[in-house]
Amino acid sequence: MALGLASSPAPLRAQEATRPASRCDVPADQLAAPAPLPHVLAALKTTKKLHILIIGSPIGIGRGPRKSYPVVLEGLLEHALTGIDVNIVDRPVSGETVDTAAERIRTEVALSRPDLLIWQVGANDALARMPPSEYESALRDGVRWAKEDGVDVLLIGFEANPWLHDDREVLAVREATGRVAKTEDVLYLRRFDAMQFLARTRNRVEQGDEPFPAEVGDDCMAELVAQALAANLVLRRTRPAPAPTEP
Repeated sequence: MALGLASSPAPLRAQEATRPASRCDVPADQLAAPAPLPHVLAALKTTKKLHILIIGSPIGIGRGPRKSYPVVLEGLLEHALTGIDVNIVDRPVSGETVDTAAERIRTEVALSRPDLLIWQVGANDALARMPPSEYESALRDGVRWAKEDGVDVLLIGFEANPWLHDDREVLAVREATGRVAKTEDVLYLRRFDAMQFLARTRNRVEQGDEPFPAEVGDDCMAELVAQALAANLVLRRTRPAPAPTEP
């Protein structure tokens, strides 16, 4: 997948970086809003190496000959970020809630020293019926700690889950995640919206009444993360500087 993102601050082909030719293409307004990635940009300009830490619920299981989600994501980013060596440390824990993950992040960050933290959040907290206010507080604390320790953050939301029966609780967790992302100014990939869009369009165009395959969803998740990061970097580099305010 060619996202067309160069590793230097030269002009970029934003239309290619923000819209890959892929069956996993999702409209930008259903993916993620732009947010600063200063440590990622610094790594691209100086070391030419991008270190990523993945925390939270596992995505993709890599059975058989299929590549796992982190391996696919690493390959996509190295293809998109020309000349950049991408290294991903995957440390998911099944069933982990944000309060536990926020504590574990401190150890994992100290060990791997990432430029970017990809934190998959929400599903286990909803299953555990954690009060949305407690979830939001723990998530905010973890995001703030990572930023203060020199790590950019990308939050990834959760999809539908047959074990989640209370739509109000699920919605409250999603809304809390969105508030943290907005107020702390970090990337938030709205996984539920993105995967619902893909399921609808693939069912209609390619599969008839067949369900959306899980393995396709895993590969698409890697593409969507790469897409969100690449598009964000393009927008942050090419967006005109704000006009100075008059005294």
